[in-house]
Amino acid sequence: MLSSPIKSLLLFGPTGSGKSPLGWELEKKGFLGRRVHHFDFGEHLRRVVKNEIPFPEKDRELVKHILNEGRLLKPEEFYLAEKVLKAFLIDRQFKEEDLLLLNGLPRNLYQAERLSPMIKMQGVIYLKIDEKTLFIRLKNDPGKDRKDREDDLEDLVVKKLRWFKEENLPLLEYYASKGVKIVEIEVSEEDTGESLYEKLCKNWSEE
Repeated sequence: MLSSPIKSLLLFGPTGSGKSPLGWELEKKGFLGRRVHHFDFGEHLRRVVKNEIPFPEKDRELVKHILNEGRLLKPEEFYLAEKVLKAFLIDRQFKEEDLLLLNGLPRNLYQAERLSPMIKMQGVIYLKIDEKTLFIRLKNDPGKDRKDREDDLEDLVVKKLRWFKEENLPLLEYYASKGVKIVEIEVSEEDTGESLYEKLCKNWSEE
């Protein structure tokens, strides 16, 4: 494991805002002259359930239960996140000069504090979207990341949006208070990973 805190960016926004498509594009093209490793926490939890990532059976069942409820990890369950992230870094042979792109982690202030000794946040990329546009995106899937997503059922999405407002949004103020750069991107119905990447590069240079 790396000896110094990992240089990281946080992809921030509600479900359906285009975090994963933008993450794929950043990993493909790199950012700020660095190689980018896109850590999609939700995707890796789904891989744990499918037994694509070796996990004890007890932990796998717990992850399955969490995903079925569409909820955030409780503090006593956060070891699961640390375990998955460390496995990812080892698998990717992450180097100090690389950038870690966090998608879906941290989700609240507790998680941000828990991760703070391990990561050095370089910036937050906030994908801003209104609910009407979000539901259109979930239906039309312009980013091609919603296929076979069982957690896109309307009641789960509504629940996730409520949690986003209550649990996630305070992270913007938290990171801003620490001097972390916050870059906002307005997301449209048609935005793909490529168009979001273009918006990010433009907005980042203007900040």
